[in-house]
Amino acid sequence: MRIVVCGIGNKDRGDDAFGPYVVEQLRTQQNVLKIDCGLYPENQLNEIIAQSPDVVIFLDAVKGEDVPVLLRNDEIADHNALSVTTHNLPFGAVYMFLRGNGVPDVLFLGVPAASFETCSKRVKDIGDRIASVLNDVDKKQGFSIIELYEALSEKLR
Repeated sequence: MRIVVCGIGNKDRGDDAFGPYVVEQLRTQQNVLKIDCGLYPENQLNEIIAQSPDVVIFLDAVKGEDVPVLLRNDEIADHNALSVTTHNLPFGAVYMFLRGNGVPDVLFLGVPAASFETCSKRVKDIGDRIASVLNDVDKKQGFSIIELYEALSEKLR
């Protein structure tokens, strides 16, 4: 399975650094590619598609949510949390573009932002658990999208 992990956020804005923080924790692997998208993931869409991923995982801070959000495929276009990411990007359009260009699975993992001054311990702890799952993916043969989704979901609790 080829996975592209895209961290979204501003490293200087506390919990908004969640996505880039996770990307920094990832080891370089054969099947898990990482992209720090900064504030504009739409600028990386051609690079993402060029990697021919089986799944793309976007990591971002969200506002207006009390608990982490993990969405897959059409849930992304239908879920209100994505209209309130800290960047207010039209994430449904990003999802539709990727699906229309042959990306089979897209996940969005959002963590509630509590502070924009410092990256909170809670956000870093969640980020470390997510990075651990992604770092372990390369070690397993035949890891399915369902197993990945379940492993990520478990680490958000």
